[in-house]
Amino acid sequence: MQRVAIVTGSTGGIGSEFVRRISEDENIDRIWAVGRNKEKLDKLASEYPKVVSVEADLSKGIGEISEKLNSENPEVRILVNNAGVGYLGYFENMEQEKIESLCMLNCTVPALLVSECLPYMKEGSGIINVSSSSSFQPNPYLTMYSASKVFVKNFSRALGVELKKRGIKVTCSCPGWVDTGMLPKEKNGKKIHYTGMISAEKVVSKALADLRRGRELSLPSFFAKYFRLYSKYMPTKIVMGQWTWIMRKYV
Repeated sequence: MQRVAIVTGSTGGIGSEFVRRISEDENIDRIWAVGRNKEKLDKLASEYPKVVSVEADLSKGIGEISEKLNSENPEVRILVNNAGVGYLGYFENMEQEKIESLCMLNCTVPALLVSECLPYMKEGSGIINVSSSSSFQPNPYLTMYSASKVFVKNFSRALGVELKKRGIKVTCSCPGWVDTGMLPKEKNGKKIHYTGMISAEKVVSKALADLRRGRELSLPSFFAKYFRLYSKYMPTKIVMGQWTWIMRKYV
């Protein structure tokens, strides 16, 4: 029985770094790299011999992954729910198609994949769900993204309690700004400054280490740790006001 890791959003900055790091794990035979871009998937497969390309548009469901699990019956050692999408701007300007796609990718797909993979997981397996420090408070202008990441965080923490008796660990990664292609570099001609931005390498390294340690939350930077505490003790209205003041020139 092959021992596999499944990484969604594998062609992006965080996802490709997860693929790179997991490819070094001797306990993993194959990495199912899931993404929409065939060219980028093929590039990953050429760089890392363990990679198996799984071309799929998860905004339309997880059918391709379900079929592959049913046909190959592997042992899923690691599931990384990394695929996601964001939107910076006024909610009223967000098209309904984008609203549906965001909810599907950021909320529905992680839950469906966990449900689909659990029958193939054994004691010692692990799940990493990528959330965000945006889950620590409501963020105007990132309204839907922030709300969706609250779902991921709460889902992960509750799931970890339920799966503890099976010996399956669940870690939720909550980074702040990460230097990836997902972030716009400017808005309306103005360069955007991201406080506390860190690399994808640091996010992934911390998440994998925290999964091994059985930690429910992975906070990969000082900013993420500080913002969690700040948001916890400072009144939400004040934190939102500060956030709105900072972001006002970008929206």
